[in-house]
Amino acid sequence: MFVRNWLSVTQFLWDPVTQPNNWLTLVFCLLLFLITMILITARRKMFLIFRALFSQRHFSLVQREGKVLEDRISPFVLIFDLLTITTGLVMFCSTYLPKAMSKLPFMAYVGIFLAILTAAYFLKLLCNELYASLFGKVKEHTAINQYKFIVMTDFAVVLFPMLVIIQYTGLLALYYVVVSVLAVLLSVWFYRLMKIISPGVQRFHFFIYFCTLEILPWLLFFKVLLII
Repeated sequence: MFVRNWLSVTQFLWDPVTQPNNWLTLVFCLLLFLITMILITARRKMFLIFRALFSQRHFSLVQREGKVLEDRISPFVLIFDLLTITTGLVMFCSTYLPKAMSKLPFMAYVGIFLAILTAAYFLKLLCNELYASLFGKVKEHTAINQYKFIVMTDFAVVLFPMLVIIQYTGLLALYYVVVSVLAVLLSVWFYRLMKIISPGVQRFHFFIYFCTLEILPWLLFFKVLLII
Protein backbone atom coordinates (compact mmCIF):
# COMPACT_ATOMS: atom_id res chain seq x y z
CA MET A 1 0.00 0.00 0.00
CA PHE A 2 2.87 2.41 0.83
CA VAL A 3 5.22 1.45 -2.03
CA ARG A 4 3.27 3.17 -4.83
CA ASN A 5 1.80 6.04 -2.77
CA TRP A 6 3.17 9.09 -1.02
CA LEU A 7 1.80 10.04 2.35
CA SER A 8 0.00 13.39 2.17
CA VAL A 9 1.54 14.61 5.45
CA THR A 10 5.28 15.12 5.23
CA GLN A 11 5.78 17.11 8.43
CA PHE A 12 4.03 16.83 11.79
CA LEU A 13 2.88 20.15 13.16
CA TRP A 14 2.84 20.36 16.94
CA ASP A 15 1.11 23.75 17.24
CA PRO A 16 -2.44 22.65 16.32
CA VAL A 17 -2.21 19.66 18.64
CA THR A 18 -3.35 20.19 22.21
CA GLN A 19 -0.55 19.26 24.58
CA PRO A 20 -1.33 18.26 28.16
CA ASN A 21 0.04 20.62 30.79
CA ASN A 22 1.13 18.27 33.55
CA TRP A 23 2.38 21.10 35.75
CA LEU A 24 -0.99 22.83 35.59
CA THR A 25 -2.70 19.56 36.47
CA LEU A 26 -0.37 19.27 39.46
CA VAL A 27 -1.30 22.82 40.56
CA PHE A 28 -5.00 21.95 40.24
CA CYS A 29 -4.48 18.85 42.40
CA LEU A 30 -2.72 20.97 45.04
CA LEU A 31 -5.55 23.52 45.01
CA LEU A 32 -8.14 20.75 45.26
CA PHE A 33 -6.29 19.27 48.23
CA LEU A 34 -6.12 22.69 49.93
CA ILE A 35 -9.79 23.55 49.48
CA THR A 36 -10.83 20.05 50.55
CA MET A 37 -8.82 20.27 53.79
CA ILE A 38 -10.12 23.79 54.43
CA LEU A 39 -13.74 22.74 53.97
CA ILE A 40 -13.28 19.65 56.14
CA THR A 41 -11.77 21.59 59.04
CA ALA A 42 -13.68 24.88 58.77
CA ARG A 43 -16.71 24.39 56.53
CA ARG A 44 -19.04 26.63 58.56
CA LYS A 45 -16.48 29.43 58.73
CA MET A 46 -15.92 29.26 54.98
CA PHE A 47 -19.66 29.52 54.28
CA LEU A 48 -19.82 32.56 56.58
CA ILE A 49 -16.85 34.13 54.81
CA PHE A 50 -18.43 33.47 51.42
CA ARG A 51 -21.61 35.32 52.46
CA ALA A 52 -20.03 38.01 54.65
CA LEU A 53 -19.28 40.34 51.75
CA PHE A 54 -22.98 40.59 50.85
CA SER A 55 -24.54 40.38 54.31
CA GLN A 56 -23.66 42.52 57.32
CA ARG A 57 -25.24 39.89 59.58
CA HIS A 58 -22.88 37.18 58.34
CA PHE A 59 -19.93 39.57 58.63
CA SER A 60 -20.92 40.20 62.26
CA LEU A 61 -21.09 36.44 62.84
CA VAL A 62 -17.59 36.08 61.42
CA GLN A 63 -16.43 38.87 63.72
CA ARG A 64 -18.11 37.28 66.70
CA GLU A 65 -16.27 34.00 66.15
CA GLY A 66 -12.90 35.74 65.97
CA LYS A 67 -11.03 37.95 63.56
CA VAL A 68 -10.74 36.40 60.13
CA LEU A 69 -7.03 37.10 59.68
CA GLU A 70 -6.16 35.65 63.09
CA ASP A 71 -7.95 32.35 62.57
CA ARG A 72 -5.68 29.29 62.37
CA ILE A 73 -7.14 28.32 59.01
CA SER A 74 -6.56 31.77 57.44
CA PRO A 75 -2.93 31.12 56.26
CA PHE A 76 -4.09 28.09 54.28
CA VAL A 77 -7.04 30.02 52.85
CA LEU A 78 -4.67 32.84 51.87
CA ILE A 79 -2.35 30.37 50.12
CA PHE A 80 -5.34 28.93 48.25
CA ASP A 81 -6.51 32.42 47.26
CA LEU A 82 -3.15 33.63 46.01
CA LEU A 83 -2.29 30.41 44.16
CA THR A 84 -5.73 30.24 42.49
CA ILE A 85 -5.59 33.85 41.31
CA THR A 86 -1.99 33.33 40.16
CA THR A 87 -3.00 30.27 38.16
CA GLY A 88 -5.85 32.19 36.56
CA LEU A 89 -3.52 35.04 35.56
CA VAL A 90 -0.95 32.66 34.06
CA MET A 91 -3.64 30.77 32.13
CA PHE A 92 -5.19 34.00 30.85
CA CYS A 93 -1.85 35.44 29.75
CA SER A 94 -0.81 32.13 28.17
CA THR A 95 -4.02 32.12 26.12
CA TYR A 96 -4.05 35.73 24.95
CA LEU A 97 -0.32 36.58 25.13
CA PRO A 98 1.30 33.31 23.96
CA LYS A 99 4.47 34.90 22.59
CA ALA A 100 5.19 36.85 25.74
CA MET A 101 4.55 33.77 27.89
CA SER A 102 6.78 31.46 25.83
CA LYS A 103 10.08 32.83 27.16
CA LEU A 104 10.04 30.88 30.45
CA PRO A 105 8.62 27.53 31.62
CA PHE A 106 5.07 27.44 32.97
CA MET A 107 6.08 26.97 36.61
CA ALA A 108 8.54 29.87 36.36
CA TYR A 109 5.66 32.20 35.53
CA VAL A 110 3.57 30.71 38.33
CA GLY A 111 6.41 31.41 40.77
CA ILE A 112 6.96 34.96 39.48
CA PHE A 113 3.26 35.87 39.50
CA LEU A 114 2.78 34.31 42.93
CA ALA A 115 5.72 36.24 44.38
CA ILE A 116 4.44 39.53 42.91
CA LEU A 117 0.87 38.95 44.10
CA THR A 118 2.04 38.00 47.58
CA ALA A 119 4.28 41.05 47.78
CA ALA A 120 1.43 43.30 46.58
CA TYR A 121 -0.97 41.83 49.16
CA PHE A 122 1.36 42.37 52.11
CA LEU A 123 2.38 45.80 50.79
CA LYS A 124 -1.28 46.82 50.84
CA LEU A 125 -1.58 45.54 54.42
CA LEU A 126 1.44 47.62 55.36
CA CYS A 127 -0.05 50.68 53.66
CA ASN A 128 -3.28 50.17 55.57
CA GLU A 129 -1.31 50.03 58.81
CA LEU A 130 0.31 53.34 57.91
CA TYR A 131 -3.06 54.86 57.04
CA ALA A 132 -4.57 53.69 60.34
CA SER A 133 -1.69 55.08 62.40
CA LEU A 134 -1.75 58.47 60.63
CA PHE A 135 -5.50 59.06 60.78
CA GLY A 136 -6.45 57.09 63.91
CA LYS A 137 -8.55 54.52 62.02
CA VAL A 138 -7.59 51.33 63.85
CA LYS A 139 -11.08 49.79 63.86
CA GLU A 140 -11.70 50.75 60.25
CA HIS A 141 -8.32 49.40 59.17
CA THR A 142 -9.13 45.98 60.69
CA ALA A 143 -12.47 45.84 58.89
CA ILE A 144 -10.86 46.89 55.59
CA ASN A 145 -8.28 44.11 55.79
CA GLN A 146 -10.94 41.55 56.66
CA TYR A 147 -13.19 42.59 53.79
CA LYS A 148 -10.20 42.45 51.45
CA PHE A 149 -9.47 38.89 52.59
CA ILE A 150 -13.14 37.96 52.11
CA VAL A 151 -13.21 39.37 48.56
CA MET A 152 -10.11 37.38 47.62
CA THR A 153 -11.55 34.20 49.11
CA ASP A 154 -14.91 34.58 47.38
CA PHE A 155 -13.23 35.21 44.04
CA ALA A 156 -10.80 32.30 44.42
CA VAL A 157 -13.57 29.84 45.36
CA VAL A 158 -15.59 30.83 42.27
CA LEU A 159 -12.53 31.01 40.01
CA PHE A 160 -11.08 27.57 40.76
CA PRO A 161 -13.80 25.38 39.14
CA MET A 162 -13.99 27.76 36.17
CA LEU A 163 -10.25 27.40 35.54
CA VAL A 164 -10.59 23.62 35.58
CA ILE A 165 -13.43 23.76 33.06
CA ILE A 166 -11.53 26.20 30.82
CA GLN A 167 -8.38 24.06 30.84
CA TYR A 168 -10.01 20.72 30.08
CA THR A 169 -12.85 21.83 27.78
CA GLY A 170 -11.32 24.83 26.03
CA LEU A 171 -14.43 26.91 26.82
CA LEU A 172 -12.71 30.32 26.73
CA ALA A 173 -16.05 32.14 26.99
CA LEU A 174 -15.93 31.44 30.72
CA TYR A 175 -13.30 34.17 31.01
CA TYR A 176 -16.15 36.65 30.45
CA VAL A 177 -17.98 35.07 33.40
CA VAL A 178 -14.82 35.38 35.51
CA VAL A 179 -14.50 39.08 34.64
CA SER A 180 -18.19 39.63 35.44
CA VAL A 181 -17.87 37.91 38.83
CA LEU A 182 -14.77 39.98 39.61
CA ALA A 183 -16.59 43.20 38.66
CA VAL A 184 -19.52 42.36 40.96
CA LEU A 185 -17.24 41.48 43.89
CA LEU A 186 -15.16 44.64 43.45
CA SER A 187 -18.31 46.78 43.24
CA VAL A 188 -19.68 45.35 46.49
CA TRP A 189 -16.27 45.69 48.12
CA PHE A 190 -16.01 49.34 47.01
CA TYR A 191 -19.44 49.99 48.54
CA ARG A 192 -18.34 48.38 51.82
CA LEU A 193 -15.11 50.38 51.72
CA MET A 194 -17.02 53.64 51.37
CA LYS A 195 -19.32 52.71 54.24
CA ILE A 196 -16.31 52.04 56.48
CA ILE A 197 -14.10 55.00 55.60
CA SER A 198 -16.46 57.79 54.50
CA PRO A 199 -17.88 58.75 57.95
CA GLY A 200 -15.75 61.62 59.26
CA VAL A 201 -13.48 61.59 56.19
CA GLN A 202 -13.63 64.13 53.38
CA ARG A 203 -14.32 62.78 49.90
CA PHE A 204 -11.03 64.17 48.63
CA HIS A 205 -9.09 62.28 51.31
CA PHE A 206 -11.05 59.12 50.49
CA PHE A 207 -10.21 59.59 46.81
CA ILE A 208 -6.51 59.99 47.63
CA TYR A 209 -6.64 56.92 49.87
CA PHE A 210 -8.36 54.80 47.23
CA CYS A 211 -6.04 55.82 44.38
CA THR A 212 -2.88 55.46 46.46
CA LEU A 213 -3.51 52.32 48.50
CA GLU A 214 -6.01 50.39 46.40
CA ILE A 215 -5.24 51.19 42.76
CA LEU A 216 -1.55 52.13 42.66
CA PRO A 217 -0.20 48.73 43.86
CA TRP A 218 -2.13 46.93 41.11
CA LEU A 219 -0.93 49.39 38.48
CA LEU A 220 2.62 48.64 39.60
CA PHE A 221 1.82 44.92 39.43
CA PHE A 222 0.65 45.15 35.80
CA LYS A 223 3.64 47.33 34.97
CA VAL A 224 5.95 44.58 36.25
CA LEU A 225 4.02 42.05 34.13
CA LEU A 226 4.58 44.15 31.02
CA ILE A 227 8.29 44.35 31.78
CA ILE A 228 8.50 40.57 32.25
